[in-house]
Amino acid sequence: MINIVLRIFDIDGTLCDTHKSDYMNAVPDEAMITLVNMLYDKGDTIWIITARGTGSGIDWYDKTLNQLHNWGVKFDRFEIGIIVSDKVVLPHEFMETLE
Repeated sequence: MINIVLRIFDIDGTLCDTHKSDYMNAVPDEAMITLVNMLYDKGDTIWIITARGTGSGIDWYDKTLNQLHNWGVKFDRFEIGIIVSDKVVLPHEFMETLE
């Protein structure tokens, strides 16, 4: 039996600190990026999502993809959109579950 673990991470407020909508000056969260890369390296499937531009209509896809590559984030898929869910785990709570 194959155990596939899919993990989906938001960007702003999770993989980086962003002041308001100043996406171009977002500061990467090295601890979260290290964690995501560790999970990727152990075989988890990593999807990165963001809602950037969904309200303004601005296309942030290429700029955000470049940021992820520049920050060294390892992932399988990147999408812009919105996830609707009744389950949300904050970054620090997620890190605690892996300790």
